[in-house]
Amino acid sequence: MPAIEKCVIYDWKRLWQMVSGIHYETPQDTVKEELHNVSSELQAGVLQFKPKSASNLQLEALLKEKKQEKLLPFTERLQELLNLETAQCWEILCYYLTKEYRGSASLLTQLISTETNMTKLLEDIRHYYSLERMIVLKIVKNLLVFYKVANHPYHNEYKEVVDKITLPRLLDSYLNQLDSLINELPPRKLLAGECFYSPERLTSWSERNAREINEVLHILLLLAEHIPFEFVHIKRLFATIKQHSFGRIQNYLDESNVYHQELIKNLTYSELVLLLKCFSFEHPKQNAQLIEQIIQELHVEIANMHHRPEHGPLLLVWMLLRLRGTNDSEDASSLLRCRQLGKRAVELKCFVQLQAIVTHAMFADDSLLSRIVRKTVYNQLAYLCELFDGDGSCARYEGIYELLCELLSWPQLAKDFCNNEDGGVRSLYNTLLENFPLEFINLAKLAQALTKAGQGSYIKTQLESLPMLALLYDERQHKLNELGSEEYELMNVVQPFPRIDYTLPAGTSCTAVQHPSGFYMHFRCNVNFFNALHHEINCLLREKAQLHGDFDSNERILRVEAGLKYLVLAVQRTKSIDGISTEMVHPTEMCIDLLGKFKSVQCPPDGLLSSCLNVCTALLPLVDEEIFRRVSNLDILPTISNGSLQDYKLYASASYFESRFLGSVIDNVEKKQERFEFLMAYLSFLRTYTKLKRKRYLQVELPGLIFLLRDVFPHLHTWHFKSQTEKNKIYFEVLSFICDLFDILASNPEKNCKESQLLLNVCVYSLLNLDNGLILLRFVGVGNAFLQYTMELETNWMQQQPHGLMMLVRLSMRILMQVLCLKSHVYSSDALSPLEALIYTQPKQRDTLRIIPTVCSYMSNIFDRWLPIASCRLLKRIALEFNMSLLACLDMEADQIRLTFMQKLPDELESDSVKIAILELVDACIAKQPGVTEAFFKVNYGNDKRSFFGKECTPSIGDSIVTYMKEFLDALEAEPLTIQQTLPSKIMNIFHSLWKHNLQMLVDELLKKPRFWTKLCSPLFAKPTPQPQVRVYTQLMNIVSIEAYSMGNKQNDELREVLKKFFDRDCFQQWLNYIFDMPKVPAVLSANEELPDWICCLQSFKDLIVILLKKQPNLITIPDAQFKQLAQKCLTVLVDRAHYLEDMRPFIMLAELYIFLILRFKHAYTSNSDEEHELMEQLLQLMSRICSCYEDLHVRAKEACLAIITKSAHLYTNLLVRDSSIALRFLNSVVSIICTELQNMEKSVNLDQLAQTQPPPEETNGKASTNSLILCLNLLKAVATIFNNDGPGNWDLPFVSVRLFQRLLRCVSYTLPLHRKRVLTVQLLDVLIVFAKSNCSVEFLHCDVGEHLWLKMLPPRELLQTRYEFNKATNDMWTMEEWWPIYARGIELVDIIFDKHKKCFLQDALQFVGIHEVYLVDSLLLGKQSLEPAAMQLIKASISLVASLTEHHKEWAQEHSASLFNIMSAVQGLMCHVTSMFHQQRNLKCLLAGRRSQLEILRNTESIAIDDDIINACNDLTDIIIYCVKALLKFSPDLLYLLCSSIYEPHKWRPLLDVKFGAPKLSESNVTLTFGMVLNMVSIYVKALNMQNHGFNEVPLNMLPVVEDGDVTTNVSSNNSLTGETSRGQRSFTKSLSVNSIASAACPSNELLANLDGQLCLVALEHLLMLVASQSIYVIRSPELEPRWKQIVRRDISSELLCFHEFVRRRVIVDYRDSRCQWVRRKHGLLKIKQSDAAILAPSQRNATEVVRRTSSTANELRVNVVRRLHLQQQQHAPQSSENNFEVTQVLSPIAAPYSSAAGHNIEASTPQAAMELGDTPKGHLESRKRPHFGQLQHNPQDEAALAIEVQYFAPTTSSGYSELSQVQLVEEDYLQLMSALFGVIPQSEPARESSSGM
Repeated sequence: MPAIEKCVIYDWKRLWQMVSGIHYETPQDTVKEELHNVSSELQAGVLQFKPKSASNLQLEALLKEKKQEKLLPFTERLQELLNLETAQCWEILCYYLTKEYRGSASLLTQLISTETNMTKLLEDIRHYYSLERMIVLKIVKNLLVFYKVANHPYHNEYKEVVDKITLPRLLDSYLNQLDSLINELPPRKLLAGECFYSPERLTSWSERNAREINEVLHILLLLAEHIPFEFVHIKRLFATIKQHSFGRIQNYLDESNVYHQELIKNLTYSELVLLLKCFSFEHPKQNAQLIEQIIQELHVEIANMHHRPEHGPLLLVWMLLRLRGTNDSEDASSLLRCRQLGKRAVELKCFVQLQAIVTHAMFADDSLLSRIVRKTVYNQLAYLCELFDGDGSCARYEGIYELLCELLSWPQLAKDFCNNEDGGVRSLYNTLLENFPLEFINLAKLAQALTKAGQGSYIKTQLESLPMLALLYDERQHKLNELGSEEYELMNVVQPFPRIDYTLPAGTSCTAVQHPSGFYMHFRCNVNFFNALHHEINCLLREKAQLHGDFDSNERILRVEAGLKYLVLAVQRTKSIDGISTEMVHPTEMCIDLLGKFKSVQCPPDGLLSSCLNVCTALLPLVDEEIFRRVSNLDILPTISNGSLQDYKLYASASYFESRFLGSVIDNVEKKQERFEFLMAYLSFLRTYTKLKRKRYLQVELPGLIFLLRDVFPHLHTWHFKSQTEKNKIYFEVLSFICDLFDILASNPEKNCKESQLLLNVCVYSLLNLDNGLILLRFVGVGNAFLQYTMELETNWMQQQPHGLMMLVRLSMRILMQVLCLKSHVYSSDALSPLEALIYTQPKQRDTLRIIPTVCSYMSNIFDRWLPIASCRLLKRIALEFNMSLLACLDMEADQIRLTFMQKLPDELESDSVKIAILELVDACIAKQPGVTEAFFKVNYGNDKRSFFGKECTPSIGDSIVTYMKEFLDALEAEPLTIQQTLPSKIMNIFHSLWKHNLQMLVDELLKKPRFWTKLCSPLFAKPTPQPQVRVYTQLMNIVSIEAYSMGNKQNDELREVLKKFFDRDCFQQWLNYIFDMPKVPAVLSANEELPDWICCLQSFKDLIVILLKKQPNLITIPDAQFKQLAQKCLTVLVDRAHYLEDMRPFIMLAELYIFLILRFKHAYTSNSDEEHELMEQLLQLMSRICSCYEDLHVRAKEACLAIITKSAHLYTNLLVRDSSIALRFLNSVVSIICTELQNMEKSVNLDQLAQTQPPPEETNGKASTNSLILCLNLLKAVATIFNNDGPGNWDLPFVSVRLFQRLLRCVSYTLPLHRKRVLTVQLLDVLIVFAKSNCSVEFLHCDVGEHLWLKMLPPRELLQTRYEFNKATNDMWTMEEWWPIYARGIELVDIIFDKHKKCFLQDALQFVGIHEVYLVDSLLLGKQSLEPAAMQLIKASISLVASLTEHHKEWAQEHSASLFNIMSAVQGLMCHVTSMFHQQRNLKCLLAGRRSQLEILRNTESIAIDDDIINACNDLTDIIIYCVKALLKFSPDLLYLLCSSIYEPHKWRPLLDVKFGAPKLSESNVTLTFGMVLNMVSIYVKALNMQNHGFNEVPLNMLPVVEDGDVTTNVSSNNSLTGETSRGQRSFTKSLSVNSIASAACPSNELLANLDGQLCLVALEHLLMLVASQSIYVIRSPELEPRWKQIVRRDISSELLCFHEFVRRRVIVDYRDSRCQWVRRKHGLLKIKQSDAAILAPSQRNATEVVRRTSSTANELRVNVVRRLHLQQQQHAPQSSENNFEVTQVLSPIAAPYSSAAGHNIEASTPQAAMELGDTPKGHLESRKRPHFGQLQHNPQDEAALAIEVQYFAPTTSSGYSELSQVQLVEEDYLQLMSALFGVIPQSEPARESSSGM
């Protein structure tokens, strides 16, 4: 059965969308093809739908063939309901299920299961079928309307189809359809009542039949316009209409039903107009034969039609046809019969009936159909006037002027009326002119109609010079002279209008005319209409007292009202105040008087008052201030009594609101009359004034809004109206006013205007409440089904009613979107407003509105192209604002959602606007609605396939948006610039949202495809158009940035290649030019507060570059040339942008980008000096601009710029120190910036000091200010470091001139105690430390450092009141760990200043120690509690200060002896603890980890692993040991003193090391420093040096002075006799270690020792050896110590230092490894001292009482004399303090000295005696110290009597040329060799000698 498989019915609904031109943007070829395909169906019309009996095909057989037997019961009922042929019935069912049905397959099964369930489905299909039939007729009607309209887009296509069908065929077909429809019977079962709801369905069938008949009549009317009907057509048509009784024979319509009455009226008017058109011949003589046939055939029947109102127009037209088309006007009897027809027509009120026709909704638009109707009636009226209005008698017919005014209100007829001044209806107008002002009302209405139609200038000119004035004759005023029959001449001057400057001059001719109201004289003179109106108003004001409430029928009020209505239109069309004539001024101003007079009456005339208010509204654009003032003084409009800008909720509840006269007139008058003219006038006034944007929100807009949202909008549905149109108009005006407010407030540039914000809040809050919100939702929730049903009732589908339901729905949806968007102004983000509670109702809850599913239903609307777009946008807003599942509220399955939305995307005929709205909805759902997003992307629906009864929906591109995105990628690869179109850009938005919300897995299918990144990024490599869509490139860069950032360690070769291509020279240069080409004006935020596209693009580019820099080199390395180019371009644009700082955002982005760029450079990126100078010039320009507006800069801009300056200073140090002019400009800018920051800081200090109890002012601002100040301080540190090292000597002058150091000290004194400023305090102290190290340190001597800091540096009070605890306190309270870094820096600052200035700062330093004694002791002993980095830093700073101050321990003791004793005791304790830590690695690990991790470490039983923390800690402990030894050495005898001095005074010293040996004690409360501890540390460091294979390079330590030739001994002689002798007498070191030796105890692990800092270990070893040597000699020579203990000291020194001696033998005495002599050293040169020089070296002071003796030993004499004289030489030439500051990282060797160029002297001498080293080596050490070292002799006179000590004196040599003294060149190894020799001698000293020495 092939005929059945053919699609027998078209999808007419879709065809309408394609070919109508209002919904789709269909290509013309497609329209042509589609229309040609259905041309036969269009010709057949509704007859293509065959009845059930038209085919023998059985439904059962068809369903069996389709394998859908289960549908048989349902389909049978459907066929019976539709009375449709079997195949067509099946097609209708399939179309409905695949196109319209929105339920699930499971729901469909339930719907067809039972009779009750299938009722709703059957009714829906019946509606669908009814709409399909109507659409066929609408398409044909559209063809006939537009096929001759040249400007219609499908004009040619329509014409071709009409020509193909031909108009005669259409005429015949639709005449047949008219007959068929009129004679059609309902389905049998409906008639028999055998169906469910048979009466209702029968009524519905009858309604559909009546609508189709009406539509066919309209098609026939259009055909009558295009082709003349033949006699047979007219005869057939008349017979059909007569049979139908002009539509009144409708058996199944109830005339008591309003809708049925309207249907019958439609049919009546349509059939009547069709007959009038058929009987209307413009050229009757050309159609004389046809007219004769018509009259002959139809005269009898028409002449007998005089019983119904619709017969009146027919009789009138029939009369005119006979008079114009025949000779009846010449025959008296025939003329009489015609007059009788006319009389019957007048009696039937034909003109009233004709007016009802032309004003009916079917013909009230400007369509071709309506123009045909109006033109037909106008022509008949013109024929009538030409035949019968020669004497003006036609003006007396009822309704004729109303009909004329209605006709002339349309432009075509008005233009014809004005152009044709001789014939036609012009006689009616002339009658009005002759009888002015008797016919004042009709003339005013006619003028109003012509003005509406665009002929305002013409009629205004006419009215300002009317030719005649009719006045009631008054013989007392009118002195007349008779000229002839009824003709007179005025003899005197007459003023017809009292108190109006207008007179009739004498000699004016006039005619006497008798009127029903009296005898009137018609004066022939020019009179102005507005003077007459002025007179009428004056009379009304005078007669006001006589009026008693009957205002509606009062003639005077009606005349004034009609005049004012015309005045409104005349003023509205006036462009300026000059257009208002003098005569118009008084009527306009008197409107205010009328309002003032009649507002107080009991029932005021609302029509008059509304006209007065409309005049005021029309004047607003011209003189708004004057009108507003006058209207406000009348107190007729709503007002607010309190303008204090209080809570918007009070205003919304009308707390201060008064409705005044407006409220009373609505309640008392207009509600009773069911007309709301004054309310409409007020709405017009309100909207007009609002659009003027005068910003009187509290006087006009806010009272109006409260009135509308409180008294009108919520209650309007309960008011009664005579016309539904008026009700819709009020709704339209209210909704439009709300939209106006949103638009105006959104575009208001004053974002902080309190009044506008109050108005907005009141509006949003009121609409979110139920009173107004429910009404709003009722419009939104009308639903697409009801809208389509109402559109079926409309005649014109191409032009919607301006106030129709469709427009109200659109406005309501727009307002709802705005309200949801602005909800945050009045509700918190987590609160749900009452309106939202109604919207966000899930289907399982009780929800009668079902707003969200209803809004979704508008997607299938075919009548309004904007409604689906509004639907998508509202759903988008709901998705964004909704915190619940949108999927649940939609009550739709995933496949339904895709079918509703996605099927529109691949449709090439669908408009781009709808597709864009859908893509925006998808984008919004990605962000907030995961459920709907999964539906769009078909997640977990891989096997889903929609099938309905054999008609399967094959998987298409619309099934999932991913497929659509795939096609987008393919199109992008083919043409990259496609992305700049709007639709592709929206798809890019979706890609961007997926990456932004980390949902890339939704397009995983695309990601796995090859060349994905190449396709997606192809637009980056195409040249953009001059005005590109910037945002898509922004999103593309964001996608690449996110992908690069989220890759981690993964490799993406394709993305890497894309980025390489992007950084290609040409491509990258193009993008640099494009991105950095920015407008110079500040960016203006759009209404939705989105950033401008060019700013977004700049931000994305910055993010991309920053991420790629962080990913280098794993992902990609930016080529050096492009990177340099980017940096140069960025700086250039940044400097240029610094002059346009009104908008900070681009400047901030550029600055932050540039700082990230230059941070990658370790050196200057300029290639030559010219580029370097150019860059520095740009930098200086930037700094200058920043300085000029630093206060106004955004905090991010400040921070970025400061970082740029700091980094640039490091990069271009050489240029800054080389070019003084650049340096000066640079320093001045830096000083300006820091001064501004310090000034802000000082202001905050002053404010805090004024209000100590108040919290700091905005914490965020304080934080921001602190960050910029910290960056400023870092800049200061960088500048100070740079210029102090290499800059000019006076570089600090700019800082000194602004008293920078005093201001810094003041600031730090303020911030020190404040916990919230601790970070800033650290930075400030760091800056002070840097300056203290520089040559600016002298400034601190003049800054009263002590006054600013000593007391402020005391620990905070809360720390003094608490103990060091594990879980200390909150964020706003001090903790120990937070105070340590600050205190450490403070101590370091004191130490540095003291080192630089010594005695000048000594008193301040001692004062500091005296104040901080307790805390310094605690700091020194802090190591027992913690060795965390901050604690370690504090300990090192404290011991360093103590070590420095001990050089002046005498002054210290005089000032504060107690602090000296306590601190030195703490130093000894610190050294004990530190030495023990080398053996207690677990304890060390605990102290390093802090209290929070100690328990875990103690629980761990495994051995402690040596890590970087322990190694670094041991290095720090070594530093501390060095400082401790330096401090202790000041209280130990000087080694040179012990070795060389002839006077030994042991009473001056006290032993520092305990002689008693023992292992370190676990309890450190009573631990003392012993020889064993020190010797143990010596062994440890020696072992560490051995393990590190430490070597020596014979680095010179001193420099011999330049002398004359011959002074330097050049012949090197080796005298080994003494050496050998000494060697032979030396004790052997081969003895075994002592059993009690502590040095033999377990040392730290080899791994730890091997990783210690070797140079540091060497320095510590040197210091420890010095201490041991000094203390051991002192102890051995002490007279108070028992010999036994002295022997123990000798023994242990001998045994414990074996490893040291071995180290010296193997590492130091390189050339003598095999020799057993340790006294041999390499000779590096000497300089002999002349005798005269030696004499100078004699002691300058000598005690006269000394006893001098000589010994007999020559060797001893030589040794003692040499050593002693060197000692005296050292006393005479004490080395000067070096100005260089002390650094922790520097070598702290007691013999360390700067490298000397002594090698340049070519010295080749040697020291003849090895014992000379005992004197020379310390001297070399002393000369090389950077600061005074502990070895300087300091005389401390004692009051007690000196003990008698043997002093040996040796006379000088008698040699006259040179003394026996010489200066020796020393190297680094000499010290260790000397100490080894010394420790070899000490154990060999005999007790007897020591005893004698003691004596």
